[in-house]
Amino acid sequence: MKCFSLNSSVKLRVLFYNDCKEATNVTNIVLTVTKPDGSTVTYDDVQHTFTNVDTGYYYYAFTNTDIAGTYKHLWNVLVDGVAVSKEDTFEIKSGGSADFEFVELVKNELIIIELLNSIKGTDGSKMVHNQYLSFSTEYDPFYCSVDMLLMELGPWAEGIPEDTLALAIHWSSIEADYITCKKPVNDRHAYALTRFVMYDAAIRLLTMPVGGNGNGSKKELGDLLIQSGALDIQIKDLLVELKLERDEWWRIVNAGGTIVAGQGLGPSFATKGGSIETAKISREWHDPWNTYYTQPSANSKYRKAGESKYKSGFTRWSEHYISSVTKGTRK
Repeated sequence: MKCFSLNSSVKLRVLFYNDCKEATNVTNIVLTVTKPDGSTVTYDDVQHTFTNVDTGYYYYAFTNTDIAGTYKHLWNVLVDGVAVSKEDTFEIKSGGSADFEFVELVKNELIIIELLNSIKGTDGSKMVHNQYLSFSTEYDPFYCSVDMLLMELGPWAEGIPEDTLALAIHWSSIEADYITCKKPVNDRHAYALTRFVMYDAAIRLLTMPVGGNGNGSKKELGDLLIQSGALDIQIKDLLVELKLERDEWWRIVNAGGTIVAGQGLGPSFATKGGSIETAKISREWHDPWNTYYTQPSANSKYRKAGESKYKSGFTRWSEHYISSVTKGTRK
């Protein structure tokens, strides 16, 4: 049930159709309003004016709302000579309430302000048509500034509205969050997010389907027209370069900033047991300069006097080799 304040003007609306569900105008309209105290007020199309908005669509501005409670409005008409009636209700309320919750702007919203042409200027002049103004609230996430994007894109992007640039950055920032599902964890990660978003937003703007001649040398974005001949920019080559940069920073973002540009996602080197703190990296071989043993020694271990661990060994050093080393020559 619709609710209105005390002593307000209520538009009582109604739609009339014939049996074929086609909107149709009617005659002999009689409107009866029953107030909460039981009293009735009757209006007809002879002494009163019902506004005919469109075919079959009527309303009456009812202002006798001085009593709080439920009102009933009954419409009686003739449709092709047949009597038709329809009843509905509305409520008038008095009083009010107090609260401490205020309407505040939230992030990622487009606010549209409508200026009615009934508004007069200080000189009494009015606008011919209603005017609309709009602005965006703060975007979140937003990992790159508009100025950084403009510096990367160059002169061809000067005519793009800043709000369009900001929206492209916002959507690219959402894409960056989805790659690893986490916010920046360190300075390297934050820098990689900024670079990825900058190149990804540039690609979005260049590939936006808003006009072009189909051969890649001309691009229209609203009032902006890009022609490679005028600015000496090859759109196709520029896209290739931007995608290469975007893909490179995508890898770094995917790694959470743990790698640098040009580095693979795989480890540079691996050591068996290197991730286990208690693991021994060495196989603990005997020192071949003071320990000698015979072949075979590949799968054999032995323990020297005074040692508690068994260790592997090397092939015996020949007396000729040892004497050569001692003399400073090797044969």
